[in-house]
Amino acid sequence: STKPNSLLSDLKDLIQESERNARSVDNNQSQIKALMMDISKFRQGDQRLSLPGQWELLFTTEKEINFFKTSWPFAKVSKIRQDIDPYQRCTVNNAICFEGGGEFVVTGTVVAVDDVTTEYDRVNFEFTKAVVRGWGQELPIPPVGAGWFETLYCDDEYR
Repeated sequence: STKPNSLLSDLKDLIQESERNARSVDNNQSQIKALMMDISKFRQGDQRLSLPGQWELLFTTEKEINFFKTSWPFAKVSKIRQDIDPYQRCTVNNAICFEGGGEFVVTGTVVAVDDVTTEYDRVNFEFTKAVVRGWGQELPIPPVGAGWFETLYCDDEYR
């Protein structure tokens, strides 16, 4: 029987390889998704309880974020972080940080929802503010984005 810790190690390796090949067509996404599904078999309880806090994004299938990681012509992404609190403040703040300074930040609301049609723990979100910061300036732009996401808690470091 495979242990969740060995699967998590394999997942980390695949994500690192995916980052090195970020511009490739598949860049291991199907393997990563399959491994995440295997890890999810070990999950217990409401995964959303792991959400509050600040996280660094290592992998996503979200197209707009991946655009910044692979195609943004002006600067290379240095990290993507998320500060989220779906229970007390009901807020989310996503920041895409660029090498040399500057960032693209979206802020919004989040609500944990129960969906009887799925076994997964969903969170609805809606972005309400967006800004681009750089060179000592801040440029507000219209926020775009609303929907839902699911989270998978792996351990105290990864979700």
